[in-house]
Amino acid sequence: MAEDAACNPLSVSESLSPSQISAIRQAASDLLPQCTEFLAALIRVDTTNPPGRNYPECAHLIGDKLSELGYDVEYVEVPKDKLPVLAPHGEDLPRVNVIGRLTGTDAANSKTLHVNGHFDVVPIGVTHWTHSPFGGEVQDGRLYGRGASDMKGGIAAQVFAVEAIRKAGLKLKGSVEQSGVVDEETTGNQNAGMGYLVDQGYIRADKIDAVVITEPLNTTNVCCGHRGTIWGTIKFRGKLSHGSMPELGINALQHACTFVHLASTTLGPLLATRSDSSVIPVEARVASIAFTVLHAGDNINSVPDEADVSFDRRLVPGETLAAARAEIMDILVQMQAMDACEGMSYEYKEEYATEATWVDPEQPIALVFRDAIKLVTGKTAGVVTSPGSDDQRFPVHSLTPPLQSTIIYGPGFISEAHITDESIDLESELKVGMEVMALAFASFLGVE
Repeated sequence: MAEDAACNPLSVSESLSPSQISAIRQAASDLLPQCTEFLAALIRVDTTNPPGRNYPECAHLIGDKLSELGYDVEYVEVPKDKLPVLAPHGEDLPRVNVIGRLTGTDAANSKTLHVNGHFDVVPIGVTHWTHSPFGGEVQDGRLYGRGASDMKGGIAAQVFAVEAIRKAGLKLKGSVEQSGVVDEETTGNQNAGMGYLVDQGYIRADKIDAVVITEPLNTTNVCCGHRGTIWGTIKFRGKLSHGSMPELGINALQHACTFVHLASTTLGPLLATRSDSSVIPVEARVASIAFTVLHAGDNINSVPDEADVSFDRRLVPGETLAAARAEIMDILVQMQAMDACEGMSYEYKEEYATEATWVDPEQPIALVFRDAIKLVTGKTAGVVTSPGSDDQRFPVHSLTPPLQSTIIYGPGFISEAHITDESIDLESELKVGMEVMALAFASFLGVE
């Protein structure tokens, strides 16, 4: 890690000459067809998660491209005997991550930047697609397919952003690491994808100066954080009885419904008062709790003795997991004191939890991206918070010391993520994202 990593870099226009800026932008434009071709190839590999299909094939597609471009490439596979625990959605399907490293001309005295994207994608759903979800088709300037925006588009752009610098005749002084990881869409299991690279020491705070995760939020925004999340299930236990004699039983379903009602009417309005104006879209700016799954009973004429209710609790920056859990527990304690819930017992379990994350938008890596956005688009860059969680949390929360210099910037719009006929505009999104990344990388790492 460079000794001067904490110092603010020059702005793009101060660290690069007008002719260098022009050459990089022209190179990005010239490379757009190759970037598009690579993105289409990535989309044609069905990496739907769950269950986690074709990960080795996609990892090697990325790795082969990086090798072709001069990177030292390493594949990181989760041990097979750990898959049932580390990647429970994957059955026996292998989990393979890929890292490419490109050493700069003055690596010992310059910065190292790690650029990351996940190549797993969500299922295509049941709605009819007008374009093949794994076809990588281009129509009217847009490339269609699952992952076009979220986030194989980011991976393609990050690879070719570096190539734009080199095609412009410039050499990076600092070093670049590029990683493609798995399982982000199923919470980025701490020991399967980005979390696994951090946990096993493939990404270390003392070896890199900043991380850029190329998730799509909006091509003119720098994302400096994400909301926190708890995915939990409460199992209510009662006593089985015949449906014609409910007074002989303890109805676990009624207790579950009481919990949903109390949480909705007491906790819900309280959460609605907590907001963060940096979160996009607007609809995601308030803290929330949503009840998403309810399961109880096996037959219509028996009082159920077990009922599971699952919830999705979203935290805005400023809230903590501990406080969010305490609010849920307060409702459960309140219920135990109610006559209607006599005999109630419960088990609380979390499938996933992460603290809300926010990093300084005035730090060097954020500033250089904001400057590059303004230079390329003519618009003042927004500083935003993601409505969901993402792999930013691993460098920020799991590294020692925490790597606060971790931001999110990628081509495309979050509104395209997970939808039918997902797509990315080649000129205004993919190319613009490449240009912004290329200028920011060159400025942050230095060129000669």
